[in-house]
Amino acid sequence: MSFATSQMPEPEVIRRDPQELLDGLNPQQSEAVQYQGQALLIGAGAGSGKTRVLTRRIAWALSQWRAWPSQILAITFTNKAAREMKDRLETLIGPVAQRMWVSTFHSACVRILRRDGEAVGLTRGFTIYDQADSQRLMRTVEQQYGIDPKRIKPRDVLTAISDCKNELKDWRSQLKEFAPDFRPGQPGVRLGHLEAGEQLYACLYAEYQRRLQAANAVDFDDLIMRTVQLLRLDPQVAAYYHHKFRYIFVDEYQDTNHAQYVLIRELAGLDADDGERPAAVTVVGDSDQSIYAFRGADIHNILDFEKDFPEAKTIMLEQNYRSTQTILDAANAVISKNQGRRPKKLWTDAGKGSPIVGYAADNDYEEAQWVVQEIVRLTVEDGFTYGDVAIMYRANAQSRRFEEALINAGVPYQLIGGTRFYERKEVKDAIAYLQCIANPADDTNMRRILNVPKRGLGERAEGTVAAYAESAGLTFWDALGRLQEIPGMTTRLARPLQAFRDLMEELIADAQAKDSNPSEIVAAVLDKTGIVEELRKSPDEQDQGRVENLAQLQSVAAEYEQNTPDSTLAGFLENVALVADSDQLPDEGENNGSVTLMTLHTSKGLEYPVVFLVGLEEGTFPHQRAMENVSELAEERRLAYVGITRARKRLYVTRAGERSQWGRSESKTPSEFLEDIPDALIDWKRKETAVDRRMMLGDDDSDEFGGFGGFAGFDDSDGYSTFGSRGRSRSSYGSGSSSYGSRGGSSSYGSRGGSSYGSGYGSASSYGSGSRGRSSYGSSSYGSRSSYGSGSSSYGSRNGKVSTRRVAATHSASSSHASSSAPRNSLTPQDLAAGDLVTHDKYGLGTVVAMEDKGENSVVTIDFGDGGVKRLMLRMAPIEKL
Repeated sequence: MSFATSQMPEPEVIRRDPQELLDGLNPQQSEAVQYQGQALLIGAGAGSGKTRVLTRRIAWALSQWRAWPSQILAITFTNKAAREMKDRLETLIGPVAQRMWVSTFHSACVRILRRDGEAVGLTRGFTIYDQADSQRLMRTVEQQYGIDPKRIKPRDVLTAISDCKNELKDWRSQLKEFAPDFRPGQPGVRLGHLEAGEQLYACLYAEYQRRLQAANAVDFDDLIMRTVQLLRLDPQVAAYYHHKFRYIFVDEYQDTNHAQYVLIRELAGLDADDGERPAAVTVVGDSDQSIYAFRGADIHNILDFEKDFPEAKTIMLEQNYRSTQTILDAANAVISKNQGRRPKKLWTDAGKGSPIVGYAADNDYEEAQWVVQEIVRLTVEDGFTYGDVAIMYRANAQSRRFEEALINAGVPYQLIGGTRFYERKEVKDAIAYLQCIANPADDTNMRRILNVPKRGLGERAEGTVAAYAESAGLTFWDALGRLQEIPGMTTRLARPLQAFRDLMEELIADAQAKDSNPSEIVAAVLDKTGIVEELRKSPDEQDQGRVENLAQLQSVAAEYEQNTPDSTLAGFLENVALVADSDQLPDEGENNGSVTLMTLHTSKGLEYPVVFLVGLEEGTFPHQRAMENVSELAEERRLAYVGITRARKRLYVTRAGERSQWGRSESKTPSEFLEDIPDALIDWKRKETAVDRRMMLGDDDSDEFGGFGGFAGFDDSDGYSTFGSRGRSRSSYGSGSSSYGSRGGSSSYGSRGGSSYGSGYGSASSYGSGSRGRSSYGSSSYGSRSSYGSGSSSYGSRNGKVSTRRVAATHSASSSHASSSAPRNSLTPQDLAAGDLVTHDKYGLGTVVAMEDKGENSVVTIDFGDGGVKRLMLRMAPIEKL
């Protein structure tokens, strides 16, 4: 069997001289570029120039091994990284780089499914559901089966389904195991009596997939699972890709999940018997930076690479080109505590650099105040700009304190991980119209736009059509074409329903004629549907900002056209569906003049001249969930390593003695990650907190570790969690004066005019850089005054509105205590040693694995057999030595 590897002649490739491609590389990098074998793992430490090595290795394959551009598949984890790789390749091999398969996993799978998806029941125009679409569909499914979405949250069900898909467990296998008698689509079935668990989730999974299939739609996790299914089910399609891709390159391999691991093997043909030699596979990664286990990432994919791929070779890159040696020494010290890792020690010839600066605040409010004051000082005295600075924290909820302090100091900032541009209601409504134009079978989005803008079609109209469609086995769109056949349809209902159908038919016809100009299709939707007109008529000032957001959407479509020679509406929608939070961050060399706030998970792959690593307390970072789990603690340590190595010149580490959450103040002890860093590397501006002093005097009575409830209010979602807080009397912010840049009790924030979403649309919100009342999306929803002294604060909330958080005045932070936590045993660190037997009130019999003597904060690690290995604060653990 023969295959065409390209339908078009191969564009001209600039084939570089070998020495050109090796110029400026260190010996390990040079070896990695030149190695010719079936499998190569490049163990690339943070800042070791992995992108440079990967792009030069691809250019080497083209120039020295005479590979064709169409024979190469290069996978990255973000669109931003893919763009950077293409741009670098273009400088090496010419414009042909822009046509190569250099993309994310999901983008590559979309291309494969668009071409060959019919074998698994997908037509070329399938819709990609985002999280909001999926939750809307799951809510419909739950209501169909008599389940209260408030009791069984759609988000929780979808998380379970996502876990299944990442493990390549389809709905049929789940039904067979947990609910063999259930049949999706069967009328009259009620599931409201079932509790959350595998049986219920299996039933909902099956019905959810049935409805996706009927709508010719997939969710994000489907893209990879359905591609694997395609390659396994259709030998001809599999053979085509085995023949096509002879060189496969995968970046950030440590972050791959099981489905992505299997996809690589399938594309490479490692387990195929079609006569093709398997593709040469190069993966780049760092096991010390594996931080996405909560998304299904499996660190064993990289640890076991040499076992999984025949004749594999590993080359380690340890020379760092980003950070100072002081910063690297701190990172090496922290990560060295993890067991079972491949030894690696980062080094640089850039010099020692400035010491790390540490600060221990009495509470989280004062921590934020000190950080912001120091940021302003850096810009005034040390020549840094606000855009040089990033504040990184463990959980999104921690951003609130820093936002308030930045606003009051008049410091511009951008928040990564807030409301994404494409999740704003007005933008989502417009995109829903576009999705329905491209795929009228999309019931979820068709029902969303039925009454947007308001046209007198409420729940009754929607329910009447939906019930008929379900009973007749039709899509919602097809049912709208048979209004006269629908039982109970009145003239009053039929008239606006028919008008809606006529509108959509007009838009679909218009789009077919203008498919290569998505910006014109967007313009037609905004004009003919009346979305913009309704907002313009609104007296609400915020609605005028929403009009600007819709104008920005049209600009995004226009920029997509300019950058995409073969642009289509489907391609534009695909582009929109696959953007990620990090994609809208400024490219290297750009500086938008704003301090960046983000979680540590979002910071992966980024770097800043100045980094503030905040909240370094036990239960905050490392997170409370990891305190008793050895493997989770190891991942937290890797997360600390990632955070430290984001800093190029200056690194700050801060902690709070007390932190407010769930309406109370709780004492916090220093993070063990701080203790891992040698004292000589840190210049502590303040090392002791009021809590520390009370503890040394034996006068502390707050819960610090043993209760394991101290951090339950923080999560990893993109929203805010609200916590009570104390009166604020210590800071000069908001009192009419401030050492640096304060503007009294109010500050103006919000960027002028809005940022471009053409090349980097995503979820950052920018504040503080221009006229009050305008956001980076062009919205006027973020302007407000904020005064600490008044007992309330205003700040950008998740839905784009200004939210006011009332602050109840209570006694000061330094004297408030959450709850009693008297020692639960009389043991000391000297009483226990590895091998000792103990009994725990909850976990039963266990064996001591390790004892860490930290005085009041001593930690004992105990193996409880089936109960797992737990790390417990000695004085708070309900244990008895046997």
